Amino acid sequence: MSSKAKAKAKAKAQRDRKKGRTKTSASPKPSAPALRSLLFGGDQSLESWGLISFVLLALTLAVWGVLAFRPGGALPIWLYSQGRFFLVPIALGVAVWALVTVLRRKPVIQHKRLWPLVALAGTIGLAPFPVPYPAPRERAPSHASVRFPLQGSWRVRWAGEGVENNPLVLEPARRFGLVLVREEAGSMLLPGTDPGRPAAPQDHLGFGLPVLSPVDGIIAGLLESLPDDFERRAPILGNYVVIRVAAGEYFWLSGLKRDSVLPEMGDRIAAGDPLASVGASAARRPTAEPHLAIFMASSPDPDLAEGIPWQLEAWNQGGRRKGPGMPQGGVDWNGSPRGPVIRPVE
Repeated sequence: MSSKAKAKAKAKAQRDRKKGRTKTSASPKPSAPALRSLLFGGDQSLESWGLISFVLLALTLAVWGVLAFRPGGALPIWLYSQGRFFLVPIALGVAVWALVTVLRRKPVIQHKRLWPLVALAGTIGLAPFPVPYPAPRERAPSHASVRFPLQGSWRVRWAGEGVENNPLVLEPARRFGLVLVREEAGSMLLPGTDPGRPAAPQDHLGFGLPVLSPVDGIIAGLLESLPDDFERRAPILGNYVVIRVAAGEYFWLSGLKRDSVLPEMGDRIAAGDPLASVGASAARRPTAEPHLAIFMASSPDPDLAEGIPWQLEAWNQGGRRKGPGMPQGGVDWNGSPRGPVIRPVE
């Protein structure tokens, strides 16, 4: 072999040794599974709190699924009013359990923990979501003729659709309710009332004013023993009268004055007959002043009643006749009322 050929062979051998040393010294690149294991842990089995998270989300979706079919009855009322809210503290307890678990079992960030956390967030967000009660007769309103049951000017405090116009939409019985508060010249208090002290029920313009029957029917329920007192923890409805107007249709008038109900159980009355007086027997939520709350429902039992849409026959608003229909209520962010002042048609 010539000296030139030997030099080429030696140079090639040196290059090969150099390449071999480079390959040997270079650290291997981690594979994708190894990288996931480093960041999220190699154990992908579901932890106990994660399993319960999925169960809670499934229960939440099941509750809303039942309510979406609007079956009516005691079970949907309980699921909407109480059952779904039990899921929230359970989910919060599981969230605390999850926090303790992830801090004790490193690494904290693991792929298997992502979806259980999403399920917990879904339960906490969806279970108490303020959706109006899905009443079975939402698209089947009553055909009863309903007159304005009061005299004088009354502010529409709550009425209509949407929580911003009517928080009663979140109550099964009062789903389509209307709340009226007496108002004259922008005030709900009697002239001369001392603004420096808390107003008593008798300081309000509406307290003790007569309530007329808005419908023809038969007295199917009444309560008049609750006191008119702002200081006590009052039932939501307070004193009330229930009038049966048709099969499965009962008209409610609540918030009445103690011992003011005139008819007795089973009496037949006509629209316009004296019925009771406005009181302060109902809860101060969502209306603090003495008020009259009226609504149509499916039962004379307050625990089983579900709202039925209805309409006022007519009312006067700003000097113009309105109706049949339902005025809109609500309160602005600064506390000023959005609902109109209305009065009966003369």
